[in-house]
Amino acid sequence: MSLYGRTDSNANKTKAERGVATSSITPTIVFVSESEALLSENRKRGIDGPGWWSHHTYTDVSGATRHKVEKLVALANADETETQDDDTIAADVTSTITITTQPTNQTTASGGATFTVAATATVGSVTFQWQKRSTSAGRFFNVSGATSASLVLTGQTSSADGNEYRVKLTSTAGATEVISNEVTLTFGT
Repeated sequence: MSLYGRTDSNANKTKAERGVATSSITPTIVFVSESEALLSENRKRGIDGPGWWSHHTYTDVSGATRHKVEKLVALANADETETQDDDTIAADVTSTITITTQPTNQTTASGGATFTVAATATVGSVTFQWQKRSTSAGRFFNVSGATSASLVLTGQTSSADGNEYRVKLTSTAGATEVISNEVTLTFGT
């Protein structure tokens, strides 16, 4: 019998948690069975086999959602019986994001403009990150603090003429990232 147990139980979870280092981020401790270890969503997150895992989700400096997993205990013959309902990372996430209203090009004479997108997720809620590319050159960069369905611009000058914007959408349930159409800010009357 393994020190940590090969079944998904509160007693075994408590034993597995003892090996987790203290930090400002509280991980979730989950039991991953043989079949859960084969799910594509778990593979994408770095889970490579059955056992007890430490998992947490965070947003990196570029605004991308990342998953950090650590194998606490590997099990060669994990029991398939589930007794916990906390194995959210062990579910095959089928959430999809649908953009129901794309942002549209904006023209401004005053320096102000608002780009808006509408979207839904089949599981979880939609998260937003607006991005900007200056005058069709180079790559898109995240707009600091622009994490709602609308991007409100004020005080823009004619040097912003031709800047392109788009929004990157993800969901709290781990849906595949979706990016909106690219739109342009134009100065005019």
